[in-house]
Amino acid sequence: MSLAETIRRWRPGPVALVAGGLIGAGFLLTGVSWWFFLLVGLGTFGPGVLRELGWLRDKDEFQRLAAYRAGYHAYLATGFAGVLFVAYLRSGVRELRHPEELATFFLGLVWFSWILSTLINFWGPVRAARRLLVGFGCAWLAFAIASNVGSEWTGWPALLLEPLLTVPFFALAWAAGHFPRTAGALLLLSCAALFVGLGFWRVRLGLAVTALTVLLFLGPLLASGLALLAAPREREPAPETGGTG
Repeated sequence: MSLAETIRRWRPGPVALVAGGLIGAGFLLTGVSWWFFLLVGLGTFGPGVLRELGWLRDKDEFQRLAAYRAGYHAYLATGFAGVLFVAYLRSGVRELRHPEELATFFLGLVWFSWILSTLINFWGPVRAARRLLVGFGCAWLAFAIASNVGSEWTGWPALLLEPLLTVPFFALAWAAGHFPRTAGALLLLSCAALFVGLGFWRVRLGLAVTALTVLLFLGPLLASGLALLAAPREREPAPETGGTG
């Protein structure tokens, strides 16, 4: 898909502009009162409600099917997470710290899974995974550099070595384009290793905060890995047949 076609397909219409304005205003006005966060919900879910009621017809059949598919993926992700939460909280005496973060986690999970599904449907699993990995790697590269310059300066070794931690992201982005299923399996293994290595399983920050951190930190890697494993195999072109003259 060319850049011009991508821009044309992603050009926001009036509904998207109004919804985006409501979402932005809602986030900005939370500093005044969190009741303004209702504007975020209105901008996010309002157009969908109007479409389901038949009062808004701004999507073609392909866009509606893509939205339904993304919604189903969000349902699966949120439902599975809910089952894990119920099993964990009811399996023993648990202390639920920061309960307000629990609602933030589930709302973030719905948005996160919906957006990722939309990107995968738009770009295809391989291209979406590659772009997510490159974006993730660039973000961590910028963070590694910013945390070792200026007042955070600790010496050249740290500045040169810490950015090397982002190499696996770019390596997996390359592998996703050539060996998608292998890259997908490696991504899932990386998620498991990071989950254990960073101590997320200890839930030291509280269940809700830990879950939100895992969502933001490991979510893109997990989604990319699953998308690559589920990507259909490319069919080899059929051999040409023709008579001999």
